[in-house]
Amino acid sequence: MFKRYSFAIHKAALALTSAGLLLAAVGTQAAPLASGTVGVKTANYMMNTWPNVDDYSCGNKCFSLQYATVPATPNPKFWEYTNGVPLLGVWKLYERTGNMAYFNYVKKYVDTYVDANGVINYGTVNAATGAVGKNDPTIQDVIQPSQLLFGLYEKTKDTRYLNAMIATRKVIDTIKKNSAGAFWHKPAYANQQWLDGIYMTQPFLVRYARQYGDKVLPGDAATAYNIATNQIKMLHEHTFNAAKLLHYHGWNGAEDGIWAGLDGVKGKTAPLPTLQVSPILWSRSIAWYFIGIVDTLEYLPKDHPDYKKLYTILSYIADGLTRQQDASGLWWQVIDVRNNKLPANGGYPGENIAAQPNFLETSASAYFAYGFAKAARLGLLDDGAKAVAKKAWAGVKTRIAIDGNNVNIKGTVVGMSLGGTFNAYTNVDSRTDLSTGPLPAPADQCTAIPPRGTSAPLVCKFVFVRENVPQGIGAVLYAASELEF
Repeated sequence: MFKRYSFAIHKAALALTSAGLLLAAVGTQAAPLASGTVGVKTANYMMNTWPNVDDYSCGNKCFSLQYATVPATPNPKFWEYTNGVPLLGVWKLYERTGNMAYFNYVKKYVDTYVDANGVINYGTVNAATGAVGKNDPTIQDVIQPSQLLFGLYEKTKDTRYLNAMIATRKVIDTIKKNSAGAFWHKPAYANQQWLDGIYMTQPFLVRYARQYGDKVLPGDAATAYNIATNQIKMLHEHTFNAAKLLHYHGWNGAEDGIWAGLDGVKGKTAPLPTLQVSPILWSRSIAWYFIGIVDTLEYLPKDHPDYKKLYTILSYIADGLTRQQDASGLWWQVIDVRNNKLPANGGYPGENIAAQPNFLETSASAYFAYGFAKAARLGLLDDGAKAVAKKAWAGVKTRIAIDGNNVNIKGTVVGMSLGGTFNAYTNVDSRTDLSTGPLPAPADQCTAIPPRGTSAPLVCKFVFVRENVPQGIGAVLYAASELEF
């Protein structure tokens, strides 16, 4: 049994904190929170609006869209996290409610991509639209939907799902690593490790190891545990801001310092080659890391040598997030900046470009609500975490408009790349599909790639805030699964 932690044990580890959440005794189960309707309404809206999540013959009514265009256009994602995360949220609602419609909805998606032998089809061709795509299975975003396989296998005992999990486990061994051993975020972003990847890969890997690892391959569980904990520890080592108790978006292990896939690419604002670590604390990347650690600790054996280290990292983040929570209960896009204290320069050093206003972001706030609530339920954090979660959930609900069966989740950032300036995270286009008028800037101003260390004109807005995007829907379902039941 893992030794109970007291505040005294963690006093040294939390020396940098001024108002840290005490770590609770491991294994304590919090009482269920009062039931509610936001999660159910959201899940029902998702199923009714997009009965086939991966149907790309539906024009701008598809679930998976290119939200950086007005109107939004079909954007096939196939077996990828922007489908997998909201569907895992639906599954969490199934576990809470027992509603078989949720079970069948998730199963329908999975069975589209997993054949009778458990072979995952990472891409398809849509006859109606001609959309063609095939995801690289070593991209960590593509691993995340495999989290859906656990519940389906447990409920059906259909070996296709176990075989697909075994195949996903094998894929993880083929992910490229930088010289320090950190997983590349994507092949396009060689040598870079981002916070986002922790949630996409490690919860699957640790749960698989705990439930099936040694049954499939003796000794694999210990190997898998070590892979997962080492990835988390490396990110902490390279990206931790000890003053803020939070983590930068990512780090670069390339010897030449070039941020591959970002430097010299249209629409990207790469960190300078002199920076090994990105300079911005982005809320949703921190959210992925935070809930990735919570979900990893759920299945990591308490006697694992790295359990205490991950437990301590979690306590740092919990305290850092508590410091940064807005009075509204939400968190800011750039998590440590308020609009009354914007940086003097929003661009690269020496550019003197006006910093664009920061804004409160819905999806990260909902993921934080989920993480705090679940950590309290699992006994990883004490009752103070429940208070943070409840305040966050109250704030998130102010961003959700429910009118009968219609649900509108506002204020979520569409997926974005790691950036090298403040404005890379705040220079926003927040139009909806009801917006009229021309694009924010003439095309010729935004297609040219600026010289290294030079920002694109402010009229070129490469950050998009939209309504009912998959990341926001998934986040709300996650939070509801912990805070409404």
